[in-house]
Amino acid sequence: MDNRIKEFINLLVGKRLESLHCACEILDFGFSGDFVLHGMGLTRVILNDDIIITTIDYNSWDQTDSQNNDEWYNKDKYKDQIIGGIVTNIRINKFNDLLIDMDNGVRIECYVANSYPHYEEEFEQWLLFEHTKDSSGRFLTAYNKRLSFD
Repeated sequence: MDNRIKEFINLLVGKRLESLHCACEILDFGFSGDFVLHGMGLTRVILNDDIIITTIDYNSWDQTDSQNNDEWYNKDKYKDQIIGGIVTNIRINKFNDLLIDMDNGVRIECYVANSYPHYEEEFEQWLLFEHTKDSSGRFLTAYNKRLSFD
């Protein structure tokens, strides 16, 4: 992996998770220092070794209200236990999965899909970026089989 990417992701160590949002089957995490993570592929939040939120839990329970699903329910239920954690470790494995550990027992995992997307057009799997007012922040994007760092 490119040293620039390692340096960039390591900037997240010591940052506090300040927000968690669900939108359009995406988990959106806001960290102190204006870092943002969008989990567009399979993204999971694990609390004390229990999977509590995944982006695939988006099926509506009542088939009426799109927010009536496991993802939104568990985000609201566990939000106070998730928010506030400090990043202690971050890494990208050889498949470009992003794994973030925090001091409050929370782990965020963004996995790259390993099936049909490889044979079709490329899809963004996850995106970590610096949110700046002048749009000068850096972007690290995981696609199906590659990382792009701008």
